Amino acid sequence: MDERRRRGRLDAAELAEAAVLGDLALVLALAGFFIPISGALFVAATIPYAVLAGRRRLRAVVVAAFTTGLLAFVVGGVPMVMNLAGVATMGAAVGIAYKRGYRRLGTIGTVVVVFWVPAALVTDLMLLIFSRTRALTLEQAETSVRGLARFLDRLGLEAVADSLRDSVQWSLDHWWLTIPLTELVLAIVFAIVGRNLALPALRRIDATFSRAALATPRAPAPAADAPVAPLPVTLTGVSFRYPGATVDALSNVDLTIQPNTFVAVVGNNGSGKSTLASLLAGTPPTCGEVHRPGDAAVGRAGGTAVVFQRPESQVLGARVADDVRWGIAGNVVTDDDVDALLEGVGLAGFRDRDTSTLSGGELQRLALASALARRPTLLISDESTAMLDHDGRAAVLELLLALPAEGTTVVHVTHEPGEAERADTVVLLDGGRVRAIGAPADVLARRDGNQ
Repeated sequence: MDERRRRGRLDAAELAEAAVLGDLALVLALAGFFIPISGALFVAATIPYAVLAGRRRLRAVVVAAFTTGLLAFVVGGVPMVMNLAGVATMGAAVGIAYKRGYRRLGTIGTVVVVFWVPAALVTDLMLLIFSRTRALTLEQAETSVRGLARFLDRLGLEAVADSLRDSVQWSLDHWWLTIPLTELVLAIVFAIVGRNLALPALRRIDATFSRAALATPRAPAPAADAPVAPLPVTLTGVSFRYPGATVDALSNVDLTIQPNTFVAVVGNNGSGKSTLASLLAGTPPTCGEVHRPGDAAVGRAGGTAVVFQRPESQVLGARVADDVRWGIAGNVVTDDDVDALLEGVGLAGFRDRDTSTLSGGELQRLALASALARRPTLLISDESTAMLDHDGRAAVLELLLALPAEGTTVVHVTHEPGEAERADTVVLLDGGRVRAIGAPADVLARRDGNQ
């Protein structure tokens, strides 16, 4: 979905990206505030905001600037906040210009409108109101030039020195004009340099996410008033082809997933397992029909939850308890609920642990606890045990196997025959087609016979 047209609150991905890029910009801006080479660092600090504005909605930039501004105030007071505001505004202007496809002149125009006009108005207004500050600022400027004029006098360049004094005096008398003009020149320079620095990062990120978009289909966000009812789900003649591909990733799939069951999906790499998981999570097929009572409702209470192979891509909270509650509105998940969920996945006593200290197996259990916090009707495990050691894999599998009895259907994508053997039903994929559906012994025997 086009970020410019989206409405509603920021989602978890937007908030996470705003937090990371905002913190990076703050570090660079703080370094520029205290280190002599401030100009270069301040320009570098605009890049994270340019990336954020180029990829996300403007409100994500506002959230990042506001949250980091609070810390900037604690560290450097009002001057640091003003510097950070300038960095954020400049970066946002460059990102907006990139998102709209503007070239250099368009970027300069955007910076002038978004950054220079407000900065010039605020500067003149502040200097007009605070006369002492204005007098001190102008006196400092005059003192700086006075030394240069004396040096020119000693070199015998009295005419040049007099011209310099006259020019400076005129500039000081007309400060309300010369200061904004100076800011305009600086804004143009910063726009050109900032654009040149940000473009490689923006293009590389776009290319990376474009490849990711081709590799993984995404379910559309559910409508707020859509009924949450992902099961039972029936796929009839379903096919899916990725943009730019010449063949279908899935072809003519007929499949039904019933409530309160454990279904294992097996097949070689490239057979379409993850694509099938995405379709079950709500991604529209290229052709064919998907029937279910309501919406797949990914991420909503009672809807569909997905746990991926790499849990670090799903863990967003700084503390374990924060991650369990991440993205859940209100106080639906109480402290007792968090403790019960963590105990259920083998993380009892981990509530206040920093998520960065968890092992791979512990992260996977946390991702599972966060998914279960929404009490999903359908849980899709897309090779969630693949990166775990033997003990970790066994523990997570036991958790998954217990869920159907508690009202959560599990679709488990796996390469492990030992995991598929314990399923109620096994789906065998090969070359994007369903080759067999049935009892584990029968389907796995067929797969082994074809290898």
